[in-house]
Amino acid sequence: MKSDKPLIVEQNMTERLMVKVGLSTLDKPMTREQALRYGKRHMPADLKRAGFECFVGKSDAEMHGGVWFRISYGKKTH
Repeated sequence: MKSDKPLIVEQNMTERLMVKVGLSTLDKPMTREQALRYGKRHMPADLKRAGFECFVGKSDAEMHGGVWFRISYGKKTH
């Protein structure tokens, strides 16, 4: 079954959602850019030394049961 939804949806840059990091949820809703800045500032030192980067993803209400931003750390593959 083919979906008519576009694969890339324009992001609302002022959208404020709760932010999850690991098992914790931060106290205040943030925009995606605020969450990214928070994630970069609070990245563990050992991950910084190992070359990890901060990423912010948005959950899907159908898949995850709610909508929020998730801060995660990983390495880009080249």
